[in-house]
Amino acid sequence: MKPEFRELEIAWPSPTTLVWDQDELVDVTTRERRNLDGSQSHPAWNIGYEFDRAISLRHADVFWSVAYTNRATKAVLLKDGQIHRELNRSFYCAGDYDYPVAIAANQAGRVVVAHCPQAFDLLEIEDAESGENLRKIKSELMEFHSRLAMSADGRFLLDAGWFWHPWCGACVFDVNQPTDSLSALLENAVFSSTNEIDSAAFLGNTHLVVSSAPEDSGGKPQPNDLRPKQLGVWSLADRRWESKVDLDEPTGIIMPWKEWIVSFYGHPKLVERATGRIVHRWDDVFSGKQVGPIDLGDPPPPPMAIDWQTGRFAVADSKKVTVVAL
Repeated sequence: MKPEFRELEIAWPSPTTLVWDQDELVDVTTRERRNLDGSQSHPAWNIGYEFDRAISLRHADVFWSVAYTNRATKAVLLKDGQIHRELNRSFYCAGDYDYPVAIAANQAGRVVVAHCPQAFDLLEIEDAESGENLRKIKSELMEFHSRLAMSADGRFLLDAGWFWHPWCGACVFDVNQPTDSLSALLENAVFSSTNEIDSAAFLGNTHLVVSSAPEDSGGKPQPNDLRPKQLGVWSLADRRWESKVDLDEPTGIIMPWKEWIVSFYGHPKLVERATGRIVHRWDDVFSGKQVGPIDLGDPPPPPMAIDWQTGRFAVADSKKVTVVAL
């Protein structure tokens, strides 16, 4: 079984910082917009710096976005398209792994930015509007923070980074827990196995979808571990795997949607979570071969906008943007 989907192509040469804002796609660094009904706006400005990725959030009728250079140190926080303030991360190994940044609304309704402005191994959660530091997290559960994501209810922060010597793992922080509550953190982190994590993403507020890297890490396997090239659904509440299935291919970046995930390794593919079976491919769309937070693949992923909440994604190339709505 596979869901119905709608696919369209938008003539749009080489947008670089592609995000969703409701039913529009936005290139953050030019303010150019394309609506799914075919309407468009022309570039209004150029930010004057070569950012290559972006994330966004619309909250309380304010459009927040972060444009960043994925393998460097610079980022900028924008509010309704205007520069709000600059962001930064540690230079240490910055050219080797994905920029750690997420923007979300926390459980108190404040828009927050999670990133690492002071050190590669120190997570900080700041109020987006004021820059006030709300929380600092330094934990043995993660060393080089990367691929950050907040659950939709603002409670959990997913961190799919890596340790030296390069080993890719993942953990979840309950941002309402005190920083010294290590026992609670450890209980939520056991989904990160002795085999490396390829990708991880929230499925609703209470579950994670986790894929393992295709190669065996050589560590001593534990009974609860994901084996290489597997896909698992982890319950944060019950702290157990609800399912584990074998995969034919690596997943790369993933977008969970209902009973499926979209895997972006090579080309977007629709994978059935219960079986690991690929039920549809978009073979005419190239989406990169990134595995984990370090290996970008060659060539690296193109600009993409993934709407985790409504099951839409957009992938750009030199001439157009392909949009798929599940």
